[in-house]
Amino acid sequence: MTSRPPHLDEILAAARQLPRKAQAALAETLLRDAAAGDGLVPEQPGRLPLLGMSETELVALSRAVLAPGRQRRMKTLLQKGAAAALSERNQQELDALLEEADRIALLKARAMYTLAEIGRQRTAAA
Repeated sequence: MTSRPPHLDEILAAARQLPRKAQAALAETLLRDAAAGDGLVPEQPGRLPLLGMSETELVALSRAVLAPGRQRRMKTLLQKGAAAALSERNQQELDALLEEADRIALLKARAMYTLAEIGRQRTAAA
C-alpha cells in the first residue's frame, strides 16, 4: 500500500504549529526552493512571489503587523538605545524584535507583490 503525499492544507496546518521563528525560516526556505526548482525568474530582481497561498491568505499576510505589545517593547528599547542605556540582554532582545519586524515586512511585501501579479495576470487575460 502506498501512502499519499500530504495535502497542502495538512502541510499548512503543521507549519502553523511551529514557533514563529521556525515558520518564518520555513517560509523563506520554501520560497527560495520554489524559485530555484520552478525556474521562476522574477521580473525585477529581489521580487519573489509567494506560491501556494490563496488570495485570502495573501491579503491577510499583506495586512500583518508586529503584535502591539512587541511594537511597544521595541519602541521602548529603541528609545533606551538612543540614550545609550541598553544592556547586552536588552540589545539582543531589540535585535530579535527588529529581525522579526524585518521578516514581517519582507513577507508583507512579497504578499503584496504576488497580489499585484495576480491582478496583472487577470487584466492581461481579460
